[in-house]
Amino acid sequence: MNRFPDLIRKYAFLHPDKKATHFEGRDFSYAQFRDRIQGMGQVLVDHGVQPGDRVAYLGQNSHWLVEMYYVPCVVGAILVPLNYRLSEDEMVEVIADCTPEVLIVGRHFVPRAAALMDRCPSLKHLIFADWATTAPGLPDGTPGYDALIAAVPTVADDAFDDRASHSNDTMIIFYTSGTTGQPKGVMLSHANLLANATGSGHLYGYVDTDVLLLSGPLFHLGTGSRVYTAIAYGTTMVIQPRFEVEETMHMIQEQRITTMTLVPTMLRMIMDHPRFGDFDFSSIRCLTYGASPMPVALMERAIAAIPGIVFCQGYGMTETSPVLSVLTPADHVPGNPMIGKLGSVGRPVIYADLRIVDENDQPVPVGQPGEVIVRGPQVMNGYWNRPEETAQALRGGFYHTGDAGFLDGDGYLTLVGRTKEMIISGGENVYPIETENALSKHPAVAQAAVFGVPHDKWGEMVFAAVALHDGKTATEEELIGYCREKIADYKAPRGLRIWTGALPLSATNKIDKAAIKSTILKEGAS
Repeated sequence: MNRFPDLIRKYAFLHPDKKATHFEGRDFSYAQFRDRIQGMGQVLVDHGVQPGDRVAYLGQNSHWLVEMYYVPCVVGAILVPLNYRLSEDEMVEVIADCTPEVLIVGRHFVPRAAALMDRCPSLKHLIFADWATTAPGLPDGTPGYDALIAAVPTVADDAFDDRASHSNDTMIIFYTSGTTGQPKGVMLSHANLLANATGSGHLYGYVDTDVLLLSGPLFHLGTGSRVYTAIAYGTTMVIQPRFEVEETMHMIQEQRITTMTLVPTMLRMIMDHPRFGDFDFSSIRCLTYGASPMPVALMERAIAAIPGIVFCQGYGMTETSPVLSVLTPADHVPGNPMIGKLGSVGRPVIYADLRIVDENDQPVPVGQPGEVIVRGPQVMNGYWNRPEETAQALRGGFYHTGDAGFLDGDGYLTLVGRTKEMIISGGENVYPIETENALSKHPAVAQAAVFGVPHDKWGEMVFAAVALHDGKTATEEELIGYCREKIADYKAPRGLRIWTGALPLSATNKIDKAAIKSTILKEGAS
């Protein structure tokens, strides 16, 4: 069997003193990492957790959360990292869906956890994860995570082998952001996540000497997958509670970070920061990006601004653990034969059987857009408690991504939007990413979000919301005209709104098109 706790044991045996995690000034070796995971596994057993049970975690990034990525599966249970940006009612819905009995909470969400304990009948035990032993608002008698571990006698490596989850068993459930409806729990196994780590990690150039910065939210697999990749390669993880631009730059310099993952919005925030040039980024070997398409103009700007650093893009989604294709560091080297592919998301990874199909699931010719579908060992076990939706998503043995794209003659995948986001205007299909890329090339444009709004004549009208760089100016008419010079007229926006400040972001730091569109429609699109 291939299980992540077995890899942790391996590194604890081979390199017991090697740093596994760094968090808020404290280091934990691989031997300590293993011992704490085993100890907390015993704590869960003592709290009555059985194989298949769910354990929820509510908190910002921390070494406790990284440990909990592995603790439940050691005793056959399943972790559910809660999106702390959800409302209380939304969290109640998620907990009602997956019915965990144990909730572990970090210092920032004690009042919320107390409310959830009152509102969620399945929750029987609350554990406080922090350096301190208590906090205001914490229910009386709530035990501390570290105190519980300290009270447990030494636990043997093989203590839970008879109950630990197997390779294909679900070890974690990530709830999707729910932008198309109620959040769904995506069930991922050891085998899913190990396929991702080993099938994509070598393309990023991961080595055991890497120091990985975890700054994106760990309730999301975009950053969370790197926790698994780190264990697959035996690297060191530096954990930042949440992404803060200047603090992130400090950590890169002080901890000699060699690799980290960003979404395009985060990269833009770093590069736009007035102190960007004050920090030493020389330790960085590779910056990876993903979670949303990278505007070509931003990518070209980054390559020019940070000489000597290579970039690597991973495209995928929670349901595929997540990486499906990679635009490798070699593809980003200025002057290489494939430099024109920066607008793509690279080529499918070795384990992904990826195809482009029409509405009848029939393959389309090279260069023609269609839906991206995929099968392979990285595809989820399914959606928690949703057999019909699982069957629909996995029909024909392929996971249907809902993304629209095309493969070129060199095998590179280019995304043209979500199939559900496709705008049909005057009988023409318009994929928002094409229009967004055109707008992003304008020197005044910092961000662009494109979507369709109802129109009496064309059915839908292409509409754009644009945020400008500080100190830059442009008119709506100027930007629409600029776009028409770059792409076909029917793909250019017929309506455009210049947004005050940065465009709003979703919980996963993607531009929140649903919120923008709602605002535009309320104000009256024109």
